[in-house]
Amino acid sequence: MTSPTDNPEPAPDPNPAGLRCRPSASTADPPSIHDIEIGLSTSTPAIFDPLHLISLKQAPTEISKQVKKVQKFYTAQNALIDMLTAPLEDESSSADMEISSRRKQDIAIYGSLLANVLLASLQLIAALYSGSLAIFATMADAFMDLLSGGIILAANRMSKSSSEMRYPTGKSRFETVGIIIFGTLMSTVSLQIIINSVSRIISDNEKPDLGVVSISLIGTAILIKFCLFLYCRLIPEQSVQVLAQDHRNDILLNGVGVCMGILADKLDTPVLDPVGAIFVALVMFRSWTKTILDQGQLISGKAAGPNFLKRVTYLAMTHDDRIIHVESARAYHAGAKIIVEVDIVLPPDMTLQVAHDLGEDLQGKLESIGVVERAFVHCDYNYTHEPEHQRKKEL
Repeated sequence: MTSPTDNPEPAPDPNPAGLRCRPSASTADPPSIHDIEIGLSTSTPAIFDPLHLISLKQAPTEISKQVKKVQKFYTAQNALIDMLTAPLEDESSSADMEISSRRKQDIAIYGSLLANVLLASLQLIAALYSGSLAIFATMADAFMDLLSGGIILAANRMSKSSSEMRYPTGKSRFETVGIIIFGTLMSTVSLQIIINSVSRIISDNEKPDLGVVSISLIGTAILIKFCLFLYCRLIPEQSVQVLAQDHRNDILLNGVGVCMGILADKLDTPVLDPVGAIFVALVMFRSWTKTILDQGQLISGKAAGPNFLKRVTYLAMTHDDRIIHVESARAYHAGAKIIVEVDIVLPPDMTLQVAHDLGEDLQGKLESIGVVERAFVHCDYNYTHEPEHQRKKEL
């Protein structure tokens, strides 16, 4: 960087903070045991740490010697430092990861849909053989899974297709809308199961007949669902996580359903069968109601978490030495993804070309964060004015 004595006039930084590297391994001291223990990278690439935050991390062995509250503080501090200094994805690796992620996502969605076709057939046969209301409840859930799985698949395909003229901001919100519809259908089925179960308790006490065939079919369904659950939970995409939640619920539903059916049959206590169905339906209703509320908040523009805002602010303030202030940083959900808005203050005499390029570089850096759908960087020349562009509140 040019020193002030060499050039008295302010000049653009030829090596801005966004591209500044720490001393390489050839010039820096060898990594110490402490550096390795706290997770300091021993290779040259990638960790962005202009404020040397990593040096503030505490080793796990030191943390373990502290009292519980101090341990909690330092553990949270280490996690925050790791998040702030996490390397950003480059475009090539991000594209490769996206292709791999989509392939896994498609396997999970299509596999779940095909499995639900098989499981619905198995459970229909088991329900007809046994006459158990609890088994019928799991069968109804399986058929609703088919419909809901189709909705998830359609929403997933629509979110990937491009239509910039009709949807300038993309279709990523389709996925969230599909999940809300999915959860609404599952909640409706739960209420219907409860109504039918209460009717069974009041009207008659018909005892179910669970034989080897019914138990074997339900056991097969549980095993297949468990395998799908293990696979889906490893994929972070929101639509696949909803499928993992559904598979987990199905394991519980089928397990409780068959157990209550067996107990009602063997103990000659018919009321246990509809009671089991009610329990299963209540679990379904609670789970999907929570999902609907959570997804509704995301699509309504809920603010991102404080730790995410800290990372956005950190990236903005360390992006370039010519950034005088970070006036404000906002981040809010637009479905599963996040929109980021940052206001930065630059020198008043900076040319438009330089300010534009600096802001565009910062925008690209923020958009390289995996969960960010779009970033907006607003440049200003002072921070003493009244807040600008305040949206009028409706009375």
